[in-house]
Amino acid sequence: MTLTLDSLRQKAQSGEIDTVIVADVDMQGRLYGKRLTATQFLAEGHKGVGTCSVVLGWGQDHSLDPGYGFTGWDLGYPDFMSVPDLSSLRLYGWFPRTAIVFADARTIAGAPVAVAPRVILKQQLERASRLGLTPYFASELEFFLLKETADSAHAKGFVNLLPRHQAMHPETVMRTSEDEDFAQPLRAALQISDVPVELVKAEYSPGQIEVNLRYAPALEAVQRHLLLKAAAKEIALQKGQIATFMAKWRSDLGGSSCHTHMSLCRADGGSAFEDARGEPSDTLKAFLAGMLRYGRDFFLLFAPTTNSYKRLIPNTFAPARLNWGIDNRTVAVRVIGKGPARRIENRIPGADVNPCLVYAGMLAAGLAGIENKRRLDQPALTGNAYAVQEGGAIPESLGEAASLFAKSDIVRAAFGAEVQAHYANFGRQTDAALAAQVSDVERRLLLLDI
Repeated sequence: MTLTLDSLRQKAQSGEIDTVIVADVDMQGRLYGKRLTATQFLAEGHKGVGTCSVVLGWGQDHSLDPGYGFTGWDLGYPDFMSVPDLSSLRLYGWFPRTAIVFADARTIAGAPVAVAPRVILKQQLERASRLGLTPYFASELEFFLLKETADSAHAKGFVNLLPRHQAMHPETVMRTSEDEDFAQPLRAALQISDVPVELVKAEYSPGQIEVNLRYAPALEAVQRHLLLKAAAKEIALQKGQIATFMAKWRSDLGGSSCHTHMSLCRADGGSAFEDARGEPSDTLKAFLAGMLRYGRDFFLLFAPTTNSYKRLIPNTFAPARLNWGIDNRTVAVRVIGKGPARRIENRIPGADVNPCLVYAGMLAAGLAGIENKRRLDQPALTGNAYAVQEGGAIPESLGEAASLFAKSDIVRAAFGAEVQAHYANFGRQTDAALAAQVSDVERRLLLLDI
């Protein structure tokens, strides 16, 4: 249920709501924020909540990484303001008497914080608007349920963890029935939070679930994505399980994707991706050309962890090159649908992505294709795209993706030098944090033989 300040005030007075979460998203795609009493939110919190800038400069494990111009020890980790976007106020459906509102990051002086993911996306939405275009998005999120708790995972040293199921029953109703004790409360909680779920299904690997969300304008689609992820993880914890959105949590099981669907509407409400004859429009072709031409530049946003690249291997339904096709699940960018449903599906992102940055990266690349009138000179692939070398090579590692992002003129033109430097450093720091770690796999391979 969406709320207004007036309806929140009424529910607070009746005791139906006593807590309001003010939240935004960090670089890694996690919600950060504070819980306020409803009374405090109505009195002062709806105007803004002070937030330490460390949230836009920490690592995957909340390490205090160096190299940022926005935050750090040399700046004293100053505050910025999380200013609630009251249009996003709604119930937090899996906690009693709780509401949530998403916030915009602003400096103490009131200016948007350029490196905040939500601000980066808004910049690209304004760019689309200047072209008379409105983007719509939907996320298809896959994740695994593990028969573990946080304590048991720690006790096991994060090895030999068990998925909820051991046998493969992909697509079967029986498997969804086995998981309904988790999935039904998840759907119900999201419905309460005004997050429409189109379907839940059993994905390919044991313990893997896919949830498809209904499409929405970009900012609302981001909020739905983030609420789904929060609900899945928190309901799993309540049930003594773990929901993980790692792109590839185990080498012998399938990866978890975030196939990202996007359409563009014209000012008159019609599809910008279809012409008057019902065929793919020049706008669609130019947008596709931009995504394929500049996909390497923005790849850091589509694959933001070292683990992301372990999913991107041939013959796994994850793309191996920057190519496209019509209703073809072996390519990077799949074109599907007709009429107002004609859309592109970006199959590169894994479930570990930040939706603000994925959407922003897609728009930055595609809108550059439109603005630069790029021609779609790559053919639509039919059949097995893994069997051919059509399309550009994707980066092989996070380090390579960070380097491409750092050097890209098109990234600088789209986001500005401050954002480019900030997220290039994010990629480098994330890569470096893992490079020095000794893994259990290395011990298994080398301990007895060296």
